[in-house]
Amino acid sequence: MLRGIIFDMDGTLTKPNVDFAAIEREIGQKVGFIIDYAERSSPEERARALEILERHEAKAAIESELNEGVLEMLEFVSKKKLKKALLTRNSRKSVDTVLRKHNLHVHFEFIVSREDTKPKPAPDPIFLLSKKMNVHTDHLLMVGDYKYDI
Repeated sequence: MLRGIIFDMDGTLTKPNVDFAAIEREIGQKVGFIIDYAERSSPEERARALEILERHEAKAAIESELNEGVLEMLEFVSKKKLKKALLTRNSRKSVDTVLRKHNLHVHFEFIVSREDTKPKPAPDPIFLLSKKMNVHTDHLLMVGDYKYDI
């Protein structure tokens, strides 16, 4: 029986608007996933890459727009008495900005961002949310827009 739903943020709740090409230009090379690049870099390069990423994420969070039907869908899920969680590779700061801007904080008691545990696609964030929500993973649904959300 379904007892909870975990939502991705960028591309699922909000329209994707982080300019990853601009981030790579600023870093100075094509790096693929910025978080993965930062993890395999020297401490100095890691700090630089994450600062660039966080600056671009902050801008994207301020300019964020909800996907059509998100508020109605969250209300529907609330009426079904399902627990809701937010899971993202974004920083907690950008998550908080998006939640405040769109008054979504009322919908998410459980939030995991990249600072909390190893990021998606690792299973760690799902297990962490399962524990926080007190819902076994067999009774959770993950909703996202990318293969890392599986």
